[in-house]
Amino acid sequence: MSNPQTRTEFAEYCLRALGAPVLEINVSDEQIDDRIDFALKTWWDYHFDGTEKLYYKYILQEKDFPGHLSEIEVAAGGVGYDNTDLVVITADVVSGNQGSGANASITTYANGSILSVNIDKIGNDYINPPTISITAANGSPSNGTGANLIAYNGGYISIPENIIGAINIFDVSSSIWGGAANMFNIQYQIALNDMYTLSSVSMVPYVTARMQIAEIAQWFVGKQPIRYNRHKNKMYLDMDWHRVGLASLLVIEAYEIVNPDSYKDAWSDRWLLQYCTALIKKQWGNNLKKYDGMKMSGGLVFNGQKIFDEAQIEIKELEQRMVADYSLPVTDMIG
Repeated sequence: MSNPQTRTEFAEYCLRALGAPVLEINVSDEQIDDRIDFALKTWWDYHFDGTEKLYYKYILQEKDFPGHLSEIEVAAGGVGYDNTDLVVITADVVSGNQGSGANASITTYANGSILSVNIDKIGNDYINPPTISITAANGSPSNGTGANLIAYNGGYISIPENIIGAINIFDVSSSIWGGAANMFNIQYQIALNDMYTLSSVSMVPYVTARMQIAEIAQWFVGKQPIRYNRHKNKMYLDMDWHRVGLASLLVIEAYEIVNPDSYKDAWSDRWLLQYCTALIKKQWGNNLKKYDGMKMSGGLVFNGQKIFDEAQIEIKELEQRMVADYSLPVTDMIG
């Protein structure tokens, strides 16, 4: 199929481009899947069709606020644990952490490895993340071993896996005098008293006034700094959290990957097809060059190194073309 619509059709197209079924392409299915995954990651990172800007909307929950236990990550599940085991949450009193009130439970696999930790109560006043340990239901040491559980305090919001860049957050408050719902807000008063006259008078005083208001707001309010890394999927907001309330709406300017499993037409992207074909060709050459010089029946001689070298050149040319023709200019996208 000239326009693949699935991962299987995509892989078959790449193999046909290399000569299959006339030639036997000596790569395993696992190696093909690895090359497809790598090609997709490169496409998402650099190609302007690989991502799409979106405005991600998030409603703040109580666990998102600093001082609360927000999440317990299972870094290592261990073995031998039981669903009835107790999760012990110990505040870091050495550093003055007086937090308390958090409670959690575990869910395990059949072999006793911890699948997840469910937070039942988020507690209060945790300055630093507490220490997490597991005991048996009667308080004695657990039969399980090898688990590593990491606690996180609030002060951040979780970002979905399909978002690979978060670059900005809409201002929590647009005015030094309060939100838009406040009738004494400067924007509200301008709209109420002066908007009807703007069609008959000069716009210069109005524009100048708005610029001055924005500058004063920047001095006294400022923007909310953010810290985000896509491998953590957490966006930290370095701000006074008292400015926002429970159930407040945050709007984040972000970049979302275009998943070919959801948008089938992405599998037929020309650059993606050519790049993945070159990657599979490189893997094919890498497999064969171990047998360079070996003679086959009919006098044929293996020359995997030549296939490998050709693929290297093709990959380099495609990556250069990506930067020159298919990438957006460098911006401040974080992640």
